[in-house]
Amino acid sequence: MRATVLFNALLTPNHPEKSIYHLGLETEAALDYLPGDWLMVSAENSPDLVDLVLQQLQLRGDEVITLKRFGEMTVREALRYHLELTQLNPAILNKLKREMGLDDWADRAAMMAYAEGRDIVDLLQAYPQLTGLAVCHYLTPLAPRYYSIASAPKAVGDKRVDLVYRQVAFVREARERHGVVTTALSGLQPGDEIDVALSRNRNFKLPHLLEEAMCTTAPIIMVGAGTGIAPFIGFLQEWFLDEARARNHQAWLFFGETHRDKSHLFATTLAEWEAKGLHLRTAFSRDQAHKIYVQDRLWEARETMWNLLSDGAFLYVCGDKNQLKTAVEDTFVRILCTEGGLDEAAAIRLWQAWKKSRRVQFDVY
Repeated sequence: MRATVLFNALLTPNHPEKSIYHLGLETEAALDYLPGDWLMVSAENSPDLVDLVLQQLQLRGDEVITLKRFGEMTVREALRYHLELTQLNPAILNKLKREMGLDDWADRAAMMAYAEGRDIVDLLQAYPQLTGLAVCHYLTPLAPRYYSIASAPKAVGDKRVDLVYRQVAFVREARERHGVVTTALSGLQPGDEIDVALSRNRNFKLPHLLEEAMCTTAPIIMVGAGTGIAPFIGFLQEWFLDEARARNHQAWLFFGETHRDKSHLFATTLAEWEAKGLHLRTAFSRDQAHKIYVQDRLWEARETMWNLLSDGAFLYVCGDKNQLKTAVEDTFVRILCTEGGLDEAAAIRLWQAWKKSRRVQFDVY
């Protein structure tokens, strides 16, 4: 589906280390989404990166290759539009080990560790024997990128959909790296068009929007850092449309970033919701000598968190799948022990039961 750019606002103009954007889109037809769903954005590799890969492969670019689903095309076209270059899939290493005898990785864990943060150019530079057209058949398909939707159709309209994204750009081994989609998105202007598609996330939904309508009146606790705030903007748009729900059932948001004055995303909007009853707790890690994170704010509010969860609250966590998810889970297990009087084994069992019943939901990446 085609979507037209309404605005593409830089939320962190004064931050020296990160560029986070709020992108508003209008789709050509109603998208029929719910807060918590994802938007898939089509990807294509940059011409400069394609040229670098061709150079490493010792190819001109006009050689003909046949791809499943797409048929014959030049290798330049295949690398530009259909093959993944900015991410190194561990499955590629497994194939190279099995079919070409590259035996530098002991097991899948070693392959995953090697692939982390590397791209196809890194692989080709490390193994210069990988040249020629045949190497392209080891590459994985170029997939669309998934972004948590940062709006609620009841609040913004059924053809409007918002995203919050961070432009991926960093230097590794003296070479600049750029996110395949976020770099393209950051250059969009109002009126530009992109290809998008809806992907439903049935495991990250407000209580009253779950298929089983598990509990329409439960309080909610939201925990996110950085762009992990995205789905909670949609959640809160939906939440505060219903005055009775907002008045009678608590909504808590724990939000973490680096600096209050440089990266307090949606500060004005959150303040307006605070005036309507939102309980907002922020953690700006670099505003003081001792770093403070969202898990620290959760621990400070541990008695309230236990009381809310004991009363049937739903908990949502969005952000980094390694550091944030692990830290938040560890903190809640501690809360179940200290406030709930459980031993660690019992606390873990209760936590797992809540996850299984969808009282605790994750959208992590």
